[in-house]
Amino acid sequence: MPIELSLASVTMKTNKYLNNETMNTQTAQETQAALLKNKMIELQSALFFNDSTSIIKLPTHVISEIEIDEEEQIWFVIPKPVQHIDAFDKEVPAKLDFFKKGMDFFVKVTGTAYIISDLEEIAYHPTLSVEMKERMKGERVIAMKLKIQDAELVDNSPKPAQKNWFQASRSQLSSWFF
Repeated sequence: MPIELSLASVTMKTNKYLNNETMNTQTAQETQAALLKNKMIELQSALFFNDSTSIIKLPTHVISEIEIDEEEQIWFVIPKPVQHIDAFDKEVPAKLDFFKKGMDFFVKVTGTAYIISDLEEIAYHPTLSVEMKERMKGERVIAMKLKIQDAELVDNSPKPAQKNWFQASRSQLSSWFF
């Protein structure tokens, strides 16, 4: 059963009588956003899908390392495709599916992905680590950022084993008589 957690801008309702409840709603949303960020960082691996309808679009890639900035944008790199970078749209709808083998949850993120070709934007970004900045400057990679529009935490824990029909019938009969 998916748990919807939105990282997009936290909206506050203006209600002069329920100010305390509004504050609790904002705090809960911030807590959910922090939980979702932690889950994405814990999983670390994701599949990048380009949802564009363009004829030439970026292929699906496995993302192994990400960083999330204060504006709730996910930064990562993908291998440079064979085509020239100008052949692709600079802004495309995309999704990231975070997963890790053996974990009982996964995270689905949708949003708008941007190809970052301006190295100054990377160099002067205040929250990106030095390692990520160096990785983004590589000749064989493309720097990307995804502005999150929707995020979903999906519980994938195994369901309890079903009893066989004999055990279920015996259990039902004993509940009727005792």
